[in-house]
Parts: sequence; C-alpha cells; structure tokens
Amino acid sequence: MRIWLTAIGLVILGAYPGLAQPVSTAVPDRADIAVARIDDLGKVFALKADLYLPGTAGPAPLLLYIHGKGGSYDDPRDMVVQRVLAAMRARGIAVARLDYRRSGRMPQMLFDTKAYIRFFRAHASEYHVDPARIGIWGVSRGGNLAALLAVTGGIPALEGDIGGNSAQSSMLQASVIESPLTDMFLSSDEKAAAMFGDYLGTNEPDSRAIVAAYRRHDTAGPHWKDVERIEQVNPLNYVSKTSPPALIACGGLDPSNVVLNCTALFDKYIEKGAVASYYALSTGTHVRVGSDIEKACADWLAERLAAPPAPVYPDDPRP
Repeated sequence: MRIWLTAIGLVILGAYPGLAQPVSTAVPDRADIAVARIDDLGKVFALKADLYLPGTAGPAPLLLYIHGKGGSYDDPRDMVVQRVLAAMRARGIAVARLDYRRSGRMPQMLFDTKAYIRFFRAHASEYHVDPARIGIWGVSRGGNLAALLAVTGGIPALEGDIGGNSAQSSMLQASVIESPLTDMFLSSDEKAAAMFGDYLGTNEPDSRAIVAAYRRHDTAGPHWKDVERIEQVNPLNYVSKTSPPALIACGGLDPSNVVLNCTALFDKYIEKGAVASYYALSTGTHVRVGSDIEKACADWLAERLAAPPAPVYPDDPRP
C-alpha cells in the first residue's frame, strides 16, 4: 500500500499502479546558459543550465531541478526530469536544470547550486521568470543538495561566492527532496565511510576513523574535525520554524538512501514547527517513488509557487 504522511495526518491509499512512461525528450528554450566557471580539483568546470519555459504570459515561477550523482544538467538518460518537465510546464512553471562539480566535495557542491539561485534572481527579467517564486526538486545526491538548500538560505557560512551575484538571496519558496541522504551518520558504518571519501576527500582508513570518532563521541581525537565538517552540511542542523515548506519523497525499498534519512528530516520539521509533507511508497526504490507521488509533488509545488490550478490528468478519476 502507498502511505502519504504530512505534519497533520496520515492517509492510506490503494495499490501502486507503476511508474508512468517517460515523455519524449524536451528541447530547452535556452540551452547551455553560462552561470559560472569553477576549479574542480584542478580542472576547469563550467556550471551551465538548460531552461524550459511554459509558454505563459508574464514572468513564470521557476523550478530548479538537480540531478543525481553520475548525471549532468543535460543528461538525456535522466527520465525523472522528463516527467518533471512535463508536469511543471503544464502548470505554468519554468524549469531550469542545474549542475554541480563532478568530484563531490562539500560544501563546494552546495555553493555550486546556490550560484544558480542567485544567478536566476539576478537575471530574472532576461529569462522571464519570477524571482520571488523559486522552488527546487532534487533527486538522490541532488536530493541531498535540495535538503540543504531548503534550510540554509541566507546562512553566511554556507553561501559561498561562486558566480557572484552576492546581493541576491539564496532563499527558496518551496523544495521537493527526493530519495536523499540527510544525516550521514544515520547510515551504516560502511555506507557512511564510503560517502566521506567523496564528500571530504578522505582516504578509506580515515573515512572509517571518522565514523568511529562519531560513534565514540571522541571530541579530543584527530578525526573530530572531520566529524564537524560533515555536521556542517547536515540539513537536520539547520531546520527552523521559519524554514520554507518542504516535501520529502522516498521509497521504502530504497537500498541507497534508507527511509530513516527521510523520516529523520521530516521529524526535525515537526520538532521545529516548520511546514513539511512526507510522501512515501512502501514498495518504491531509489528515485522511483511512484507516478502518483510524482504527480502529487507537482501539485504541491504548483500550489506553493502560486501557479494556475493544475489540469486534470487523463487517468485522474476526479471530476
């Protein structure tokens, strides 16, 4: 059965009908928009975006989409974004596909993505988007980044200076956080250590030692500084009552990002009195949370970004 949770209740729905088939690859209205150039471990890396406009009059709300690890802003293999594009544009919402450095590393990846928020605010009139209505949808590693972006808008230590436009806010109006890792230490020791090499640049023995230091709370040991580096980019540490609305979506059979990560983030929103929704499919897997949940995420975003009412789906039994 499919279970949807929100901060105010729980509803149990019927059987999962399967994922919708991906739509044809959409062509961007503006391709390869240059946002910044960065040094990615000694290699020059261009942060670019593809922008898809809904064809409606006036400045459109903007959704920023963040791909998972191993993809890119223009990856044709990303079938999730094709469904997101179709859903958002049908609701009068523009979509920009974001990118970030290939090497991993935090908080640098977060700085990469914040550059896009500030860029599109600074150039809103040029790209016909509304700078006051910007949301995000991130999946997998992009979900981890979306979780951080959702709660760290305006925090100086996590802004960075990539791309400039420092006068612009990085605050979002709404966030969909799909299949994320949130608190790395909620994972098994092996999973956590495997992530630290990528996120921190540590070798395997040091990565294992970081996990051990955290488990022992060894604040005097040599690896506690790395524990603090990971805690600096733990989104659970930044949720506050004023955090913008977030929707957390995950699959119960996800072998990569366990439900515990999603639940912990949702629980933190409840603890702080912030607005959040939690959609979970018991039989869902990694970045396959179910077509109905994807549709619900699109409806949720359209409502939060004050877009026109969503059209009725052809297979939707509602009148």
